[in-house]
Order: sequence, then C-alpha cells, then structure tokens
Amino acid sequence: MSRRKPPATEKPAVDLHAVADPVTVAGEPGAVGRDEPEDDEGLNAVELRVADMIAAGCTVDETAKETGKSIRTIRRWKKDPKIAAVIKARASEAVAMGRAVLSSGMHRASRALVQMADGSTLASAPRVSAARAVVETTAKLVELEELQARLAELEAQIGQQPGQPGFGRGNGRP
Repeated sequence: MSRRKPPATEKPAVDLHAVADPVTVAGEPGAVGRDEPEDDEGLNAVELRVADMIAAGCTVDETAKETGKSIRTIRRWKKDPKIAAVIKARASEAVAMGRAVLSSGMHRASRALVQMADGSTLASAPRVSAARAVVETTAKLVELEELQARLAELEAQIGQQPGQPGFGRGNGRP
C-alpha cells in the first residue's frame, strides 16, 4: 500500500503571466532600454509591468526573476515617484474592484445571517463564517475609503494654508 504525499502548504503562486505579457525588444526577452517609448504615465513597458506585478502582490524577488531585472533595480524602481504612483493607483483600483464585489454580496450575506439566526435556514459553520467575513470585510473597506477621503481632504487643507510646509504646491507636503 503506497501513501500519497500530502499537498504542499506553500503560499499560492501568483500567475505572473496573467499580470503582464513578456516584453521583447530587438528579439531579446527583457532587454529594454530607457530610450523605449513611454506610456501616458511616463513609464516604459518593463516599468509598467513591474508596477503591475508589485500592485498584484508579487514579491520583489518574483518580479525581478520574471522581468529579468535585478532585485536592486526593482527596489530602486519601487521608490521612484512615478512608479510608486502607478503601483498605488493600480492597488487602489484592485481594492475598489474587490469592494464592489463584496458590496454586491453583502446584501445576500446579511440576509443569510439573519435567516440562520432566526432558524429559518440551517446554520452551518462554514456558511456563517463566510457570510460574516463578507459583511465585516465590506464594512472595513467602506470605513477605510472614508478615512482615506478625509485624510486627503485634510492634506489638501494643510497645503493651502500660508506659512505651512507645502503651501502653494497643492500637495500638502514639503
């Protein structure tokens, strides 16, 4: 009688090819120079791919390996204001899409919890747990968005006050 090996408990791998397609210039994978045409955000194709991968949750090591760039380059690029802004924007888009999906299911999850609580539906632990997770996570994401909007408003107000660092720059930062 042979025993089957239990499945590995590794972190699920991100499908790196789903994040972005390989970039080729002059027939060489990953060989992209700084003179490559830039997009609307001022980044070349490899920089955009790095931003997409980081925003999708890939590690610096995974991103470096997949793009053919060094770990040091990826870390340096993450600090670049243009690339950091794209990473932030793409991650915010992903959170907004996730919130929309959760919000669309919140009504059903709330109804399921009420039905299980009043006994009209059989309550199973996985179902209760899933419904609670949808309701709680959606509420937290809504709260986070509200806090982000309030913070942005306060930063804008600080940036508009004479004598404050960043006055006249419109960004609220020195």
